[in-house]
Amino acid sequence: MSAQERRLSAIGEAAAGVLRTTAYHLVRAEDVAAAVRLSREGHSGRRSAVWLYNEVKSRRVLVALALDHAFAEFAERNGPQEPPSVPASLVEARDQVTQALLLVARFHRAESFLTQQVQLGIGDIATSEKRQSAPQEPPSWPGSAIGRVASAGWAGRVLAYARHLAPVLAAAAQAVCPPPPGWAESCAEKLSDLAFDALTDDPDGPVDRQAAALGAHWYERHLVPLAGSWINDLDVAERVLDLARRSAPGTRAETDAQAGVLRSVADTGILLRRAADEAAELTRLLPRPGEPGGDLSSLCDVHGRRGLALARYGDLEAARACLMDCLAVAENELAAREPAEGVAYAARARHNLGELLMEAGRPAEAAQLIERARSARAEGASPGAGLSPAWRRYTVTAQAAARAAARSGDVVAGLRLAEAVVTDRQARLGEPGDINVVAARVSLAETLLEAGQPIEARHLLQEARRHRAELLQPIAYWPNYDTVRLAQVELALREPATVLRLLERSPVLSEWFAAHVSFRLWAEARIAHGLATALAGDAAAARAALAELAGRLEGGPGGEALTAAARRALAEAELMGGDAETAAGLLTRVRECEAVPGDPPGRARTLLLAARCEDARGDDAAAGRHRAALTALAGGGLDPSHPLLLEGRYDEAVRRFETGRFEGLDALLAPLLDRTPLAHGRPALGEGHPLLLKAMVLADRSGAVHLPRVPRQVLWEDA
Repeated sequence: MSAQERRLSAIGEAAAGVLRTTAYHLVRAEDVAAAVRLSREGHSGRRSAVWLYNEVKSRRVLVALALDHAFAEFAERNGPQEPPSVPASLVEARDQVTQALLLVARFHRAESFLTQQVQLGIGDIATSEKRQSAPQEPPSWPGSAIGRVASAGWAGRVLAYARHLAPVLAAAAQAVCPPPPGWAESCAEKLSDLAFDALTDDPDGPVDRQAAALGAHWYERHLVPLAGSWINDLDVAERVLDLARRSAPGTRAETDAQAGVLRSVADTGILLRRAADEAAELTRLLPRPGEPGGDLSSLCDVHGRRGLALARYGDLEAARACLMDCLAVAENELAAREPAEGVAYAARARHNLGELLMEAGRPAEAAQLIERARSARAEGASPGAGLSPAWRRYTVTAQAAARAAARSGDVVAGLRLAEAVVTDRQARLGEPGDINVVAARVSLAETLLEAGQPIEARHLLQEARRHRAELLQPIAYWPNYDTVRLAQVELALREPATVLRLLERSPVLSEWFAAHVSFRLWAEARIAHGLATALAGDAAAARAALAELAGRLEGGPGGEALTAAARRALAEAELMGGDAETAAGLLTRVRECEAVPGDPPGRARTLLLAARCEDARGDDAAAGRHRAALTALAGGGLDPSHPLLLEGRYDEAVRRFETGRFEGLDALLAPLLDRTPLAHGRPALGEGHPLLLKAMVLADRSGAVHLPRVPRQVLWEDA
C-alpha cells in the first residue's frame, strides 16, 4: 500500500468515527483531521483542515471513504470468510447474489445514521468548486480499490460495496457463462451505487425484499444481456422443479419438472456437463424396467441424451456406459413390447456409440457400427419421403457415416458420402442457410480436410461458422466446434498466426469451457494452439503448453485417443525444437497404446513422425522401417492417395535428394503431383495444399522429375 493509500484509509477511518456521532452540518474538517492516526509517517502533531482538503479535495470524497471503511469493518464481522464458490444452478446463483446484497441491506439498517450522513455529503458541492477558477479536471487518485472509491466519490457515486459484491457476481455468472475480464467489477460498481441510493431512500423497508429486488435488477440488467435470454427458460424450469420437490417429491410432477430442466439445459448445447448430471437425476426418478408405470421409451431417451452430453463433454467411459444401457433396454425390453420403437432406439444407440468410438480413436470400428445403424434407418428415407422423421434420422446417421469413413482413412468414400448428404438436405430443405444444411457442410469440410483439400474446407467452414454464429450462443458447443475445425484447417495450410487469432478470440480455450461445456473440445483447441505456437517460432512455449496438457489428459476422462493426440503434437513440437530423442520417446509411448485396426490415420501420423525422428538422429535403417510400415497401411485401411501416405513419400524423396540419390524420385513424387481427379472428383492434393507446393519445388530443384503439363486456363470472355 502506497503512502497516499494509507492516508486515504486513515482519513476514512477518522471520518467514519466523526460522522457516526455528529450531524453532517456540524462536522468540521479540523475535527476529522485531528482524529486521523498515521503513526508510521512520523507525524505526531495535530493535522489541519487544510491538510485534510489537500488529501480528499472535497467532502464527497470524505464521506465516500468513511462509508467504505465502515462497511469493510461490518463485512469482516458479519460476512462470509471464504471466497464464493461457483453455484450449481441459476437459482443458487441468484440466491447467492441476494445473500451478498442482504449483507449490504443489513449494514444500512445497522448504520442508518451514518448512511444518512453520507447521503447528505455525497451530493455536497463546495462553493470553491463552483468558481470559474476551480480546476476543471478531476483529481488524480491511485488505481487501487480505495483510489477507485475516492474517484467515484468525487463524481458523486458510491463504490463502498463493490469489493464485497464483485467476487460474488463473478462466481454467480459462471453458473451459466464465463464473465469477460472486468465485467464483474463493472457490475459491482454500478450495483453498489444503486444499492446505496435505494437502501438510503427506503430506510424502513424489509431488508430481505430489498436485497431480492436489487438481485433481480442485476439479473435482468447485467446477467441476461451477458448470457442470453435462454437463461430465462432455465430460471423458470428450475423454480418449477424447486416447487415440485417441496410440494410433491417423488411424484410424476417432480419427474416432469426434472425433464423440463434437462430440456432447458441440453437444448442450448452450452452446459453439457450439467445436462449429463440433470439426465442422471431424471434417470433416478424414472421407474426401472419391470416396475409398474415404467416408460421404456422415456428411459431410452434419457439414457441416450445423457450419453450424448457426456460424449460431447468428453467423458467417454461414462458415455459408453449410458449408451450401452440404452441399447440393452431397447433390444431386450422395448423390442418385446413395441418392436418398431425398439428397432428405432437400438439404431439411435448404435449411431451414438459409433460417434463415441470415433472420439475414442477407433474410427474403423465406428464406421461399421454406424453403417449398421444407417441400414436400419434407411427404410422410410426414400426421396419421396420428404421431411419425415425417418428421413431426418437417416440423414443424421449418413452424415456420421461420412465422417467415420474419412476418419478411418477411406477418404474417397467419405467425401462422396458427405457430398451426397449436403445435396440431399439442400434439395429437401430448399434453403442453403438452413442450420441442418450448414451442419452437413461442416461435416463435408471435415472430410475435405482428411482428403487433402484444405482450401475448399476452409471456404465451407468459414461460411458455416458465420451462419451458426448467428443462430447459436457464442459459448455453445457447436460454434466452438466450428472454430476448432477451422483452426485445424488453417494449421494444415501452415497459417499459425490465423490459428492463434481464431482460438484466442474464442471461449474454447477458457477453463470455464473445459469445466462446463466440453473438456474434449477444449483439449483439441489446446493441441492446435500448441502446434501453431511452435510453427510461429516459439517452440519452447509450445513444448511447455503441450507437456502440461499431455500430463493433464493422462488418465483423464478424454481417453487414450486424446492423450495420444497431445503426445503426437508434443513430439512434433520437440522435433521442431531440435530434440529428436525426446520426440522419439514420446512416440514410442503412443505406439504402445495404438490398437489395430483402431485409428489408421493416427498410426500413420505416428509412423511419419517416428521416421522423421530417426532421420534427425541419423538412423537411416530405423527411418526406413517406419516408412515401410507407413506404406503398408495403404492396404490396411488407408486410401493409397491419403495425404499422410503422400507426406511419407515426400519425406523419402527429400532424404534421397539430400543424399544425392536421384533414382526413383519421379516415382515417389508422381502421386503428389498427379492432377488426375479421383473418384470424388478432385486430385489427391487440392490446389494450394502446402505438401503439393513443396513437392513441386523439390521436383523443380531435382531436375530428375517429370512435372505433369497442366493445360493453361483461359477466361472465355477474353478468348
